[in-house]
Order: sequence, then structure tokens, then C-alpha cells
Amino acid sequence: MAQGRPKVAAKRPKAAAAAAARGTRGPRKGGRTIAPKKLRVIQQQKLKKRLEVGIRMRIEQETVQRAQGGLPKKLALVTAPGPAKGKAKKGRG
Repeated sequence: MAQGRPKVAAKRPKAAAAAAARGTRGPRKGGRTIAPKKLRVIQQQKLKKRLEVGIRMRIEQETVQRAQGGLPKKLALVTAPGPAKGKAKKGRG
């Protein structure tokens, strides 16, 4: 006959069990960016973004000018509509 107390299976601490449950959910939707804490890095990113936008706009302007040069009538550009301002989403019901 066995003497003493029976052995019990080891249990995870509650914090570790909760962290493991969160990790099994999978990736979340949307972009995840971690903002840098250094001011210089933030300024560099802003400058880089501004330059990229300026370069892209310049390329688009040059492309439009070249396309208009060979056409007999004026080229009409179609732009994507922006999000509607002032309109709120209405719920069902």
C-alpha cells in the first residue's frame, strides 16, 4: 500500500496560462507600428515620408504631361473619392 499524500500534477501559474491563451489567437488585422521614442528618428521619418510623397506627385505630373502631349483632346484624370466628412454611419434597427 502506498503511504503519504498522492502526487498532484503541476499547474501553470494563472499569468502564464493567460499569456499562452492570448498567443494562440493568431495575428490581428491591421498594421502594427511601434512609434520611436527618439525625436531625431521621428523627424527623419517625417522627412522621408514628405520626400516620398513629393517624388511620387512629381512623377505623376510628368506622366500626365507626357500623356497629354500626344492626345488631340484634354486628358481627364479620375481620382478616388475620399471618405465622406460629416456623414455618420447609421445602425440597423
